[in-house]
Amino acid sequence: MNKEIVIRTVRTYLLPLAIVTGCIIYSAFHFLSFLSPLKPFVAVTLDKAIPWLIFTILFISFCKVEVSKMKPHRWHFYLIILQTLICVGLTFSIMLYPDMVLSLPIEGFMVCVITPTASAAAVIGGKLGGNESSLTSYMLMSNVLSAILIPLLFPLISDNGETFWHEFSIIVPRVFPMIVLPLFLGLFVRYFVRRLHHFIVSKCKDLAFYLWGLTLVSVTGEALRCIVNSDESGFTLILLAFAGLLSCAFQFAVGKLVGHHEGQRITAGQGFGQKNMVFGVWTAFTYLSPAAAIAPGTYVLWQNIVNGFQMWYRTRWNERRAKDGLEPYQE
Repeated sequence: MNKEIVIRTVRTYLLPLAIVTGCIIYSAFHFLSFLSPLKPFVAVTLDKAIPWLIFTILFISFCKVEVSKMKPHRWHFYLIILQTLICVGLTFSIMLYPDMVLSLPIEGFMVCVITPTASAAAVIGGKLGGNESSLTSYMLMSNVLSAILIPLLFPLISDNGETFWHEFSIIVPRVFPMIVLPLFLGLFVRYFVRRLHHFIVSKCKDLAFYLWGLTLVSVTGEALRCIVNSDESGFTLILLAFAGLLSCAFQFAVGKLVGHHEGQRITAGQGFGQKNMVFGVWTAFTYLSPAAAIAPGTYVLWQNIVNGFQMWYRTRWNERRAKDGLEPYQE
């Protein structure tokens, strides 16, 4: 088989392959007793490796960002306002009706909405033909918003009893170092270490995408662990999984709809739909309950099924465009 065909096939199906691999590896550690001694080592290794992988992914992505193109667009503010209104509305519905049957799925849905845009959104968005600079701007805005909304709203529906500033001081160290540091490092390399920047942009342009596939293997395993270790009934698990599916479909669809009017349908769809669910699962565990973490856990699977389909569709679409003598679609 031709090398280019192999690379294109792997690139097209990388995300579903990563999900399947994560499921297989988790199942092996869960069901095969002779692997049990390795569990603590694997857990510690992943706990230390994942932040560095995400940092590297962001650094490579930010090396390609042009500051002059990071100007805010109207769709940025539309989606930020919409995210805020949805989260505030869900918070008050849970406060007013804490004992309703759907309170737990609503909490899960809220976590999926309030979670900031994923670091890999720019990577996947760029592969899909989106505008990485515009997406990076929205990602920064989304992370700032989440760092404000989570400590402001979640104490109203949780039993932590802590102040806004205490919660804010916990969240900020988890959000900003992983976003701001690689951004500044990428910009520094771009303007002051030009040879290194040229090497990264020309030779490592796909590395971030493959690193995200590796990270997704671990994230998928974490999502399965949340589901398998849950004490909730089967019906509740289905409702939580459906909450994750509904929020995923809603956010991708709304993002694409809002961005369509400014010629950035893919960019806005990834910005609003692709979420940092590693952070989302942690948020649910910290402020709500392990059960509520199942919704963002399943969201990992749903959003990457969507991304996998989009990658497949883009490959086919660009093949048709090439036959018509057109360049690959790019926003």
